[in-house]
Amino acid sequence: MLTAAVELIAERGYRAVSVADIVKRAAIARAKFYANFSSKEDCFFVAYDRAVAEALSLVGAACRRGEEPFPQRIRAGLAALLTYLAADPARARACVVEASSVGPAGEERRDRTIGEFADLVRAGRGQAGEPGPPEDLEESVLGGLYWLVYHAILNGEPKNLDDLLPGLTEFALISFVGPGEGPEAAAPPPPAG
Repeated sequence: MLTAAVELIAERGYRAVSVADIVKRAAIARAKFYANFSSKEDCFFVAYDRAVAEALSLVGAACRRGEEPFPQRIRAGLAALLTYLAADPARARACVVEASSVGPAGEERRDRTIGEFADLVRAGRGQAGEPGPPEDLEESVLGGLYWLVYHAILNGEPKNLDDLLPGLTEFALISFVGPGEGPEAAAPPPPAG
């Protein structure tokens, strides 16, 4: 049911999908849908919350690997997120683009998700032993990253989300470590020759 809902929402948009569409795609009885979910919104949010939990887990794991400096951990986290989104374009479109179509509840979920990712960044900065940024800087940066990814998915450009990594890394790091510390600071070291 969740897969059917995500696929349909990605194809048609949240507002154009009905419970009848979901049960037809999932090849289940309407009663089975309502035994699991109270509404289309409830079904969507279960799928959304699962996707966010998976993404947070993957990004958090990528950020905690090794003892790399903060810029490399940011790059690793962004790479993990982009890989996750690219692995299932329907889920990416449904969760990143269509969540706002749900209305205030979707916007609240989006803002909460940005806050959860911001907490990862905050924790990473603490590990780096750097002074704290101005209040809510992480939420502002992560909000900007969200909208950059949103527009990339919405417009289908670039075709490969991984191509966003250098620009997103630079965007994120300039706020935390300043100019001249962007992508080159986050790039892996060259192989020993």
